[in-house]
This record gives sequence, C-alpha cells and structure tokens, in this order.
Amino acid sequence: MAPQAGRGATSVLLLLSTLFVAGWSLEISELRGPQMIQNGSEASVVLDCDYKLSDSESADGLVVKWFFNNEPSPVYQWIPSKKPQDLGVLKGKLDLTWTVSDHEAKKHRALHIIRPTTELSGEYTCTVSTFNEERSMRKSLVVFVPEKSITLTESKSVDEKSVLIECEARGVFPEPTLKLFQGSETDTTEIEDVNVKTMLSGEGVFDISAKKLIADRDLQNTPTIIECELGIKDTDYKRKKRVIYYPDGYTGPRITSAEVKEVSEEIPAWIFKQGNTASRSVVLDVWCLFALAATILHLH
Repeated sequence: MAPQAGRGATSVLLLLSTLFVAGWSLEISELRGPQMIQNGSEASVVLDCDYKLSDSESADGLVVKWFFNNEPSPVYQWIPSKKPQDLGVLKGKLDLTWTVSDHEAKKHRALHIIRPTTELSGEYTCTVSTFNEERSMRKSLVVFVPEKSITLTESKSVDEKSVLIECEARGVFPEPTLKLFQGSETDTTEIEDVNVKTMLSGEGVFDISAKKLIADRDLQNTPTIIECELGIKDTDYKRKKRVIYYPDGYTGPRITSAEVKEVSEEIPAWIFKQGNTASRSVVLDVWCLFALAATILHLH
C-alpha cells in the first residue's frame, strides 16, 4: 500500500504542475508609465500594459481593456482583429494609430494619451483577457498643477510676546497639504496643532492656508527658522519657503535678509505610491488547484 500511496502522491504533484503552468499562461508583467506629470507640460504620455502569452496562447479571443477610476465601462478597448477604440473620458484624447510593439497580439496594448490635463488624473486599470483567462493590473497617474504663489509671513503680537506664523499657497491641483516647521538650518521639527484650511476655487484648483500663534517663551532665545512645506497628495512633490524669526529680547547679530534659502523639490515621477492588483481569476485558479489536490489525495 505504501508504494501505491507514493505513486499516487507523485501523480498528484505532476497533475498540479501541469495545471499550474497551464493556468498561468497569461501574465501581465508590468504596467509602465509616469506617476506624475505637470499639467500641459507633455505633448503625450504612454501607459503601457506589457503582458506575456504562452506558446499555446494566440491572439484569438484576446481583448485588452483600460478602465479609469471606478467606472464600470472601459475607456479603451482593443481586439487584435479590429481597430482600437477610445471611449468615455479618453474619447478624442488618444493616438489610435500609435503602436508599442510589432507583435500582432501586442501592438495596440498601450494608451498613447495626447496632452494629458488634470481631468485625466486618476487610477488606470489594464485588463487583458483570452477565452480561458483574465488578468488585471492598475496604477495611478497624477496630473498636477504647481502653485501660482506661496507666501510665508511672521508678525509680532500686540504685546510682542508671541508671533503669528501664516503660510498660504494658491492655485494647486490635486488637493495639497501644508505643514509648518521650526528649528535651525540643519534641524527642524514639525509644529503641532496648526490651523489649516483648504478651499476649492471656481477654476478647479485649491487654495490652502496654515496659521499658528507661537509664544516667544516656547522658542529658544536665538534666531529661529520657520519653514512652510507645501505638498501634493499621493505624490512626493514638495515646495518649501523659509523665514527667520527673532524672539523678543534677542540682541545678537541679525541676518541682513529676512528670507533664507528656499527649497523646491519635485521628486522624479517614478518614485511614487502605486498599486498593482492581479485579477480575481488568479485567486480562483489557486483555489481550484488546492480543491482538486485534496479530492485526488482523498481517493488515494
């Protein structure tokens, strides 16, 4: 009985290996493209959904679809035997003649977006399906608008025992963040309990302000660098502005300029938060394999 059980287990493993390879013949290897671009700065942008087909797979039954945010209908569809279609929010905004590959089953897999603007900022999902399988992967594209202006001021209270820090940025998209810091040129700490207000303007961009009243006794009796940091949500875009504040009673040397080094940071577009999600069919494939293995082992 033991040799038979061993042969049964071996047969199960061989069957599972065959099913596993066959079940994963379609694979999305990578979804390429920038995570962040400035509004109106690019003539075109490519989002490329690179997938692999096994030797047994062909273009028959292949369908490539792209979805935008949580919309149930695709914004792009390509069937190798037909011309690609631009739909929904991408209607009239794609170069449908552009090809990313010479392979007949891959040539129109990518989105070639012409002059992307803020309304195309969002999450894109690529879905590739055949007669037997379906795979999906998603990523975000942020089309941002940099601030029109950013100001940082410090003003003494009437009793000259505290200082009001005010920072304001205008004309930013998507929704920004604003933080205040205090410290020295080499070491700053974030100021807590800052009053931050954000407002969406009629032009579809955001204005944001931050205010904080700080008592002189909470500051060292030395010049203090006050820093305002503007960020854009879901990106690593940063814009910083600094001023020097002199506490009441300070009698030491003063810096001639009220404004010290400013820092502007625009992180490369590929260093971003992004998500890749495989389709539910992957989970189903694995579940079916384990269920089949359990049945065969039970019979043996």
